[in-house]
Amino acid sequence: MKHFNLNDLDYSINKRGVSAATLVDHDHATIKNLFLNPGDEIPPHKVPVDVTFFILAGKGSITIGKETESVEIFDTILCPQNTYMSVKAEKDSHLSFLNIKTPGLKSK
Repeated sequence: MKHFNLNDLDYSINKRGVSAATLVDHDHATIKNLFLNPGDEIPPHKVPVDVTFFILAGKGSITIGKETESVEIFDTILCPQNTYMSVKAEKDSHLSFLNIKTPGLKSK
């Protein structure tokens, strides 16, 4: 068993300029907690695996392909592999979410 609290993880700025901490990183899944400051945005990009977004706190929007949905705490958005996605925090709200990639994209 491994037990930890998100507040105790080491956060760093990832390649997209977002504060992120890794919870799980293996062949079957990669799970990260990402944190956007008010108004911050992750630009459109795609990955070769399915992605699930689970909102932990705050408000924002997620665009998958050409569809944009407003999101808030406990919302879940699914993104199929090789589909453009982007995430934006509202101008007056932080946005914290789990980014779950299946299968995993094990960090090198």
